[in-house]
Amino acid sequence: MSAQDAGVFEFIERVDNHVSIDGLLDDLLQVVAGYGFQHMIYTGLPAGDSSIAPLVKSNRFPQAWWDRYVESDYAKSDAVCQQVFSRVEPLVWSEVDERFTAIDGAARVAGEAAEHGLADGYVVPLFSRDEWLSVMSFGGADKLLLNPRDRGAINLMAIYTSSMIERRQRKQPGRARLSAREREVLLWTSAGKSCWEISVILNVSEQTVRFHTAQIRAKLNASNTTHAVVRALQQGEITLGQLADSLGDIH
Repeated sequence: MSAQDAGVFEFIERVDNHVSIDGLLDDLLQVVAGYGFQHMIYTGLPAGDSSIAPLVKSNRFPQAWWDRYVESDYAKSDAVCQQVFSRVEPLVWSEVDERFTAIDGAARVAGEAAEHGLADGYVVPLFSRDEWLSVMSFGGADKLLLNPRDRGAINLMAIYTSSMIERRQRKQPGRARLSAREREVLLWTSAGKSCWEISVILNVSEQTVRFHTAQIRAKLNASNTTHAVVRALQQGEITLGQLADSLGDIH
């Protein structure tokens, strides 16, 4: 057994011993660095017009790149995402079929990712309790040369890591609170303002408003805006006075 293979099995033996998810991911990144990776993300994939942002379980991608990815809603034109949707199988990013790389905007996504140190990578589809399809995706600055043994090792580590994260998050549920900007967006939405109108009021892009709206629904586990307002009131995220003030702004 090679030293690299031994490192994989030693990592698997350590998985359940980690006190925190951050510690587990630090360990994983150190092991996969031997395969050419410096970054990773574990996230659900969005269906339809949904945003990917609320589906992220753990993000170790460069923050500047991820902010751009979310802001520009790149998941819809990301060739890797679209192939995973189609085939649900592990793959090296640079091996994506031409029919997906030909999608409008796909070349731009790949080019900008490379500018942020994500020239190539490897993605492993996974199934979680929260999303119908999740992935653990690893990225690096150079083109990858992964043989079948390497791919199997990465698949195995991804499966063990995601399983550990799922168990840990199930044992330690926590409700994420709305940010000040999310409360502001929710109140303007409750006043009947459209995403475009809110973007003008707050001097941000319409896509940013849509991102905040998706985050609000995810954090409150709400199916729509009305449901989100009710749950926000129930959980003390907004008050009746704030809601009355926002409704008064309609006139």
